[in-house]
Amino acid sequence: MNVVEIQELLVGSQKSYVENLEKAIEKIKKEIDEVEKVEKSALPEWQQSIGGLIDELHSVVFTLAEPRYGSEEDHQKIVELRNKVKDLYAYMKNKVGE
Repeated sequence: MNVVEIQELLVGSQKSYVENLEKAIEKIKKEIDEVEKVEKSALPEWQQSIGGLIDELHSVVFTLAEPRYGSEEDHQKIVELRNKVKDLYAYMKNKVGE
């Protein structure tokens, strides 16, 4: 295996990882959209659970290294991902009405 093949593997792995993070964000957003189904008595626990997921995503996304051999598109994906994570917590608070 030569250096170019190794670089392609690294970039491909990171793209796959970023795609999975995007899927996680969408799943959390769908969970937030279904807040109406949560009983009032369970709402604090639900918020704590979803908030914990968002915190975990925040930690993962903001420690994600920029791909050394990636394209400008790869860089933009990471920037967009970070913006989506920042918006998730506010989205949750807005949906809950607090």
